[in-house]
Amino acid sequence: MGSLKQRILTAVIAIPVLIIIVAFIPYLNHLAFCITVTIIAFLGSKEMHSLLSKDQEKLPFTSYTGALLPLAQYVQFSYFPNIELTFYTLMTLIGLTLLLEVFTGADDDFHGTWERNSKSVLNIIYPGLFSSFIIRIAFFPNASWYLLFFFLLVFGSDTFAYFFGIAFGKNNKGILKVSPNKSIAGYVGAILVPAIFGLLSSCIFPEIFQYSRLEGFVLGAITALAAALGDLIESAFKRCAEVKDSGSIIPGRGGILDSVDSIVMAAPVYVAILTLSLGV
Repeated sequence: MGSLKQRILTAVIAIPVLIIIVAFIPYLNHLAFCITVTIIAFLGSKEMHSLLSKDQEKLPFTSYTGALLPLAQYVQFSYFPNIELTFYTLMTLIGLTLLLEVFTGADDDFHGTWERNSKSVLNIIYPGLFSSFIIRIAFFPNASWYLLFFFLLVFGSDTFAYFFGIAFGKNNKGILKVSPNKSIAGYVGAILVPAIFGLLSSCIFPEIFQYSRLEGFVLGAITALAAALGDLIESAFKRCAEVKDSGSIIPGRGGILDSVDSIVMAAPVYVAILTLSLGV
């Protein structure tokens, strides 16, 4: 089966599952969705761990415990809204990682301490910490709608980048060395169409998406821009590791990170703009 057909088949299966989890199983503050995000964050952290270890530098197991951060975010907003549980969990994981180096760094006389610690902290933050912002969306008013709209913006950005690139991007490719097949036209489509989605959301469903038309336009555009940057950042990681895909778990797409790179980078931006717009 061709790569494009595999990608389409994967989308046909994944999108209905996502809609069911978000829209039809919202119980206990979207617990099913939280568990799904946590599992994906764990698998993504393992892939990132593998990318960071391509130079044979052994990293501690704590480097992929960042998957605990989405779970911490859920517990914080469900039961302890006045305690910065996510922040404390992040600091604990980083502290344990640094402390572990004291006992394991002697294997190479601590010559690799800086590199191991830097890579391990990066792996805790990406995708773990970034993924925790996806959980935060589940605690906005009308959470199911805002979650589905978030994924519409991200998937729409990716889809229209592809179609605009095919239609108008033949003569304006190669603007970024990290991803030479991307075109200016593709980026225009990736940002413009989600911006229009954001504008229309406030016009058509003002009782649900309670922000102004300008805020909706900005929400769509900036979220889409962050999604596009997420794809480029992961491309840089893969180029550094000299691999084509982050893994092979998803047919037609590669690894978990290949599918969620845009999502995890867009989530903090989406949350920040919604927080400012809705005042929550």
